[in-house]
Amino acid sequence: MDIFDDISKNVAKAAKIATQKTGDFINQGKIKFALANLQSDLDELYEELGRLHYDNVSLGVSHGAKEAAIIRKIDSLKADMEILKAEVAKAPKERICPECRKTVKNGLSFCPYCGEKIH
Repeated sequence: MDIFDDISKNVAKAAKIATQKTGDFINQGKIKFALANLQSDLDELYEELGRLHYDNVSLGVSHGAKEAAIIRKIDSLKADMEILKAEVAKAPKERICPECRKTVKNGLSFCPYCGEKIH
């Protein structure tokens, strides 16, 4: 029975590690998705700021309160994006082989342990 206990413990440990690694990848996907959404919001604010600036210059008006508010929003979004970019940079530089489930470095085409093609 001891061998079955050892096998059970090893399977449970492997499942825990796999779940943690999967969670890390999912978290990275969420961060990248949030970053893309912030970039889209930033692009819209730049467009709005450009339109507003053009209208103000056309009317001979210097920077208005609306422009200042948009600039503050842009600065805030850019700060948020830098935080998310730092999170992405801290991402693990490894993946899990789909065949042997061992950790392999990103950029490899084949698993160095079992030879399986890494996608």
